[in-house]
Amino acid sequence: MHRDVIPLLFFLLLLVAPVSADLVIFPPSSSTYSTYLVNDYTNGPEGEVIFATSSGLTSYNGNWTTYHYPPAYRKDSLISDFILSVTYGPDGMLWIGTPAGLQRMNGQAFEVVVGQEQLKNPIVIGLQRWDDALWIETHNAGLHRLENGSWTWFKPFHGGPGSYALDDLVLDPAGGVLYCVSRVDGVFAVGENVSAGFYPVMPEGRKVTGFTDVVTDPFGGVYLFNRSCVAHLGGDGLETAISAPGDLGVSEINDVCPAPDGSLWVATDHGLFQWKDGVVLDHIYRAHGIWSNVIKTVFVDSTGRCWFSTPTAIGYYYPDDAATDRIRFFFDGPRKLLFSGDTSPVP
Repeated sequence: MHRDVIPLLFFLLLLVAPVSADLVIFPPSSSTYSTYLVNDYTNGPEGEVIFATSSGLTSYNGNWTTYHYPPAYRKDSLISDFILSVTYGPDGMLWIGTPAGLQRMNGQAFEVVVGQEQLKNPIVIGLQRWDDALWIETHNAGLHRLENGSWTWFKPFHGGPGSYALDDLVLDPAGGVLYCVSRVDGVFAVGENVSAGFYPVMPEGRKVTGFTDVVTDPFGGVYLFNRSCVAHLGGDGLETAISAPGDLGVSEINDVCPAPDGSLWVATDHGLFQWKDGVVLDHIYRAHGIWSNVIKTVFVDSTGRCWFSTPTAIGYYYPDDAATDRIRFFFDGPRKLLFSGDTSPVP
């Protein structure tokens, strides 16, 4: 009930804090998506955005579609509503990591990858395509690689990373290196000579610990981050890019995503920042209509939209020179559009 009055309140705020680009907010509903708790994103081949959420697999292509674990078992359905990771594999299909195992989506049907001889741990926390191979990360059983139907297990401390506590993985395509990160054990990498196995990344002879997440820098290298800082790892070693208290004036960083122009979008407990070369280019927060200062995740899609999730909604922001100032809210059923700053078609 109270959700219906929120857009009106933000309309009043916009009288003193207009938006200079396209900001779109989608509350969870029966006609959009089930939850704002997003664990992972990926771009689809037709421009759609795929959301791995804690309540189903969701896609957006101008319209929303959500798949759920059914009340009764079906062989061609999701095996879990809690989706941890998503990516498109070399076969062109969407691969889905869940706490109950690994699946891929073939048309509208879901296929299960089964068997402990293939997947040593069913909890798939990370997925990454690298040319003709799909890399599958589990928290405590290392990594698996699936290439042309052949499985290879990179066992911890035996060709795999030296850790039983992995947190994330990502590819640096420019450098031809796959990185995986453990907060407690450091960063590990494997190059194009995969048979050589993973090795610890030791810039200046020291372990890189304390980081829980990693994203690709499209210009080479990767960005490591945790709640307090963002660091760049590449050919020049390890360099701090952003310090949360010092550079942004915020206490905590929640997520980071690079943009094609070389800037970084940073999700914090005090709004969404666009950062480049030591300068804050943009700062979107509650007064702009984003519903909450707490931004949990951020993702830049193939069209340049900057998607974000808050504790109440999912939305996107177009950081461009829009001709009109506009903010739009969308609701399902009998609820009406309370405010729209322009008359352009709904995306």
